[in-house]
Amino acid sequence: MPTERASTPGFTRYDRRMPPAQLHAGTTAVGHSPRLSPAKVQRLRNLLSPYDTVIVPGLHGSGPDHWQTRWQIALASRRVIQKDWAEPIYESWVTGLEKTLRTCRRPVLFIAHSLGAVLVARWAQGQGGRGIAGAFLVAPADVETSTAPERNRIHGFHPLPRTPLPFPATLVASRNDNWLAFARAEDLAAAWQASLVDAGASGHIGGTSGLGAWDAGLDRLTRFVRALPDGTCRRPTPA
Repeated sequence: MPTERASTPGFTRYDRRMPPAQLHAGTTAVGHSPRLSPAKVQRLRNLLSPYDTVIVPGLHGSGPDHWQTRWQIALASRRVIQKDWAEPIYESWVTGLEKTLRTCRRPVLFIAHSLGAVLVARWAQGQGGRGIAGAFLVAPADVETSTAPERNRIHGFHPLPRTPLPFPATLVASRNDNWLAFARAEDLAAAWQASLVDAGASGHIGGTSGLGAWDAGLDRLTRFVRALPDGTCRRPTPA
């Protein structure tokens, strides 16, 4: 599977209390590049209008400064809620995922991070791709060989699926992620038939990676959405 080299990640901040129209492109915070462009956000929202966008966080959820939370607000997305973010149980997390999917009325586009990306991939292996337009999978947590300190918490999501995903997908991976070695990301992308984006040295591409609202990721999501086939997805089946 060919690898696309992402541009240098944009380190951005924006106040999540502001609607997209009030974000100022020229405002900066210490150590970060400009905020998300309101025009860029609006263009992506227009592209996403045929879909229900679903944010799927990983271990511990995604806090207020995580790019997933910022995107959720900017893109007016749904968000999966789990009963226990710290002690994940696969079956329980599937219940949380499917509860959110039952609220969707249009083809679903997943935006998943870490263990949330693994949840989507494993769920799809059993449920198929009906009603799913695609998945933007960021730094899937390697439940088999990760060296991260909290790796034992996610063992219940073992094994990783090895079959092609039944919908279009992009996998974004970092070169220095202790949850997912880049070579493993290459293997997963090939197995899932997902395009692979090389995000460079971006850690786990999460709340502690210094990415803020992750402007470069938003650009990559825009490219992914533009490449989605038209008219190939049907309405989700209630779980």
